[in-house]
Amino acid sequence: MPEVTALDGILKGDQLRLIAAGLDHPESVCWSPDEDVLYAGGEAGQLYRVSLTGSVDTVATIPNGFVLGLALDGAGNLYVCDMGNKCVHRVTPDRKMSRYGPPIAVPNCPAFAHDGRLYVSDSGDWDGRNGGVLRIDPDGASERLDIPPLAFANGTAIRESHLYIVESQRPGVVRIHLDGGELEPVVTLDHCVPDGIAFDEHGGLWISCWQPNRIYRLAPNGELVTVVDDWTGEYVLSPTNTAFAGKNLDVLVLASLGGWGLKAISPGVRGAALERPYLSLTQSVG
Repeated sequence: MPEVTALDGILKGDQLRLIAAGLDHPESVCWSPDEDVLYAGGEAGQLYRVSLTGSVDTVATIPNGFVLGLALDGAGNLYVCDMGNKCVHRVTPDRKMSRYGPPIAVPNCPAFAHDGRLYVSDSGDWDGRNGGVLRIDPDGASERLDIPPLAFANGTAIRESHLYIVESQRPGVVRIHLDGGELEPVVTLDHCVPDGIAFDEHGGLWISCWQPNRIYRLAPNGELVTVVDDWTGEYVLSPTNTAFAGKNLDVLVLASLGGWGLKAISPGVRGAALERPYLSLTQSVG
């Protein structure tokens, strides 16, 4: 019997497979193709290294930390959004840690552009409509993008010349050209709390929703398809960020800030490879 994939229709909760359990409310996950492992974080500052076969190592714990989004550069340095310490940390492969960029009120999700600039969402207050995006340049300079205040800025992703941003209280996704300009609406998701986004190789945008335990795929032609819809919360509880993983990027891993593990589906398409620029470790930051 062929394996069921996400594009065959709405997956039932029991068709999701468990990758790892016992994690401390992992909000985000990212894939390291050089190591063939996932990285995830915990709400007490843990950094987890997770294989697709389920082995878990806690490789570091950030004092007073609360780990949200993660990104990797070309040298394997990990960029960690830490809500507890209100900053982004850079963690080297040998686990040396330094602050990267200025203080950020609620650093949520990082995304690299091809030129080495790191875009970090600053969520703001839940009911405040005061979120935004900070850009950290390779030389250490930083700037808050000149855009209207966002309704809880959350997941980020870059495709071609645009930065895509989740507005959890919009609720939906917007985008802006990397050279600047006006915010453009991408999709509105009524009665949902979208959280994370990731692109597949065909330009499909995968959107994970904290509530109501749902995963969507927005096709390039604008068709919105529900892939996972678990109203019980028993199988995929409050999915937050997602990452395409595996040697062929053909596994979609779901993090869960409301749960204790990582789940995965066979999405039926390969993910788009993320930008992983090489940056100097001697640049001035902070």
